[in-house]
Amino acid sequence: MRRLIPALLALAAAPSLADTDVPIDYAVQLKVTPILCITDERTPSCQISFLVIWQSEQTGYYCLYNDFEESELRCWTDKRSGELNEERTVQTDFSYWMTGNDDESLLAMVTVEVLRMDTGDRRRNRRSRHVWNIF
Repeated sequence: MRRLIPALLALAAAPSLADTDVPIDYAVQLKVTPILCITDERTPSCQISFLVIWQSEQTGYYCLYNDFEESELRCWTDKRSGELNEERTVQTDFSYWMTGNDDESLLAMVTVEVLRMDTGDRRRNRRSRHVWNIF
């Protein structure tokens, strides 16, 4: 057991396979704002304007995708950075991601989450009398 714990710690500290999938030459930073949409029973969806900003260490060909469109949202040629504003109504979690020359190579990804809240007024859920009051 004593030998297993250091081995597990060393394995956890080692770089994951996901880190090695992205070539160092194509280090792309992708930022999306906002990344959270809060809904409730009255408003089951969010109408939001998303700002997508990306930046790379190298000039190249990059394309931006999301889960709603089958083709790319936009592509940039001979660029190191770019941005896109997009109006969207969302009801479920979705992602934006960047690819390079090869559409199969994922360079960066950001997930936008939809958080559903319970009913707004919790006073409706309270009992009207104490649990020990039998009358």
